[in-house]
Amino acid sequence: MKFVLPFTLFVCVSAVAAEPFSSEVTFSHFNNNYEDYGFSSNNLGYRYYLSGDSSEQNLPYAALQQFGRRSSVAINYLSSDIDQTFWYDGQSLDAWNIGGIYQSTEHDWHFSLEHMRLSKFSSHKTSFSAGYYIQPGWLVKLHLQNEDVENRGSYQHFGVSSEKIWVFDSGSFLNFSASYFNNDGIRSDSLALALDYYFDSALSVGAFINENTTEDYLVSVDRVGVRSSWFVTPQLQLKAGIGLEDASDSEYAWDLGVSWRF
Repeated sequence: MKFVLPFTLFVCVSAVAAEPFSSEVTFSHFNNNYEDYGFSSNNLGYRYYLSGDSSEQNLPYAALQQFGRRSSVAINYLSSDIDQTFWYDGQSLDAWNIGGIYQSTEHDWHFSLEHMRLSKFSSHKTSFSAGYYIQPGWLVKLHLQNEDVENRGSYQHFGVSSEKIWVFDSGSFLNFSASYFNNDGIRSDSLALALDYYFDSALSVGAFINENTTEDYLVSVDRVGVRSSWFVTPQLQLKAGIGLEDASDSEYAWDLGVSWRF
């Protein structure tokens, strides 16, 4: 049985109108204190938006990428360290991820394609998704992933996900997301649920549940926790999350992130 680790972040912030942007740079750090395996990673990414501005829409700043319906291309670099354990020696791994999203305000379809490759091993994963906006704030997607693992073969994973956002007259928002993957071979089936409340366009707090969910490709974890996102300005975002993996021995994982839009 997993329990939420008490953690609350309240910041007084006034809503400011978003400014147009065409690029976004992100950096995030993930870390855990697991007894069986310690894992940490740094992720640096860049996304370029191909289609028009979405800053005038009545959405939280954090939801503009998803529900702003702007096509984009992105590249990410991942650097990770795995501690030495009883089964294997500690090692460092790098990975590259490149992909894109196609969507538009002129239709309700959503498509994405991305490819990740580890630099140290000949292992890689290609992910494709096709989705449809049932409503302007409700997206449902089907996922297909093909994963090739060095010396262990090729595997196919299938999944379904949904994300919906509610807009309230008070200027607040509520966002719910869920996903389930039927994974083949080396990975167990995974489930992820999250609920985020936006006090305004800039500040949110939320809770999440992850079962066998992959963190940065390499490590699958079970976590129940809380998270928060704050746009200090319409361009600068800070976010943090912390989750408990095992209440009996207080194993937890945490992550921090920052992004800049311009």
